[in-house]
This record gives sequence, C-alpha cells and structure tokens, in this order.
Amino acid sequence: MIRARNPAVTRRFVLSTQGFIGSNAGGVMAGVLLMDPSGSSEWASLALIYDQFRVLGGQLKIACMLTNTVVGSGLCRFAFDNDSTTTPASYADVMQYSEVTDVPVVFTNGIKTVNFRRPVINGTPQQASIWYNETSPSSSPGALKYYAQGLTGTQTYWNYVLDLLVEFQMRS
Repeated sequence: MIRARNPAVTRRFVLSTQGFIGSNAGGVMAGVLLMDPSGSSEWASLALIYDQFRVLGGQLKIACMLTNTVVGSGLCRFAFDNDSTTTPASYADVMQYSEVTDVPVVFTNGIKTVNFRRPVINGTPQQASIWYNETSPSSSPGALKYYAQGLTGTQTYWNYVLDLLVEFQMRS
C-alpha cells in the first residue's frame, strides 16, 4: 500500500554540525554560524522526503580546547540575528541585540551552551513563518553571531556542536 503525501503534516528534527572556532592573527574571534542545516549528515535523507524546511532555533555547545594552557582570555559575546549574516567587527556590533550571551573564552571544565530561537509574535516564529525549498538550504536567513578580542593570535579555542531545530513539510 502506498501512502499519500499529506502536505499538512510537519515534522521536527534536530540536525547537528560540528567544527572549531579560533582567533585570527590579531587576536580577534569573530564570525557567524549560519542557519543552514545542510551540513548535517541527516540532511540528504530528509531533503529526499520533504520539500520545504524552516529553522526554528537551536543550541550551540562549546568545549574549550585550551584548559591547561596560558593564552589570552576574555569573554566572547553571542547574539542571534534573525535575518542578517554579517560578521561582527566589534563588541558594539553584538551588543545592539536584546538577548546576548557571554561565554568565557577559556574555561576549565564542562560544556558551555548558548540557546537561541527565532522571535515569536502572536504565536508565529518570525522569519520561520516562511518555508524554504530543500534544494536551497543556504537561503535560510539569520545567524548566531559572536565576537571576542584581546586573545592570543591564531589560536583554536573551541570545539563546537551546533544543534538546529528544523521543521520540515511537504508542499501541497
């Protein structure tokens, strides 16, 4: 028996990617983690089944790689931008957001987490109300931005896992 595709059905999955974050030669750690879920190992399978997707939010988990070394330290400031993917150039670029999370650049134990989600107005996640075609995952807007300065130059500080909460649906 072949099941008919029901366009009203949506499914949520947590899709994970991983990587490293470090400082540049000037001792600045700045960048963006995009809301593009295609880096996940599960993406190809889900994109075959579903036609559209939207990223609702997620969680960044950070493990420090320099727990027993003396390097430049400080705080890294994180902020979620709902639609821009511009890399911050200063603390001021990140401090303009209403929800900011500070994480020590060097920490000795445990895993630090940064949670983020799209703003909700009248029960609808903003920007997430738009569905994106599974053939163009990079069109998903927004980014988790981060910035720190005064660090040791050209140093890898963190290993991270980025978990994105992604909702999928079939076209009607």
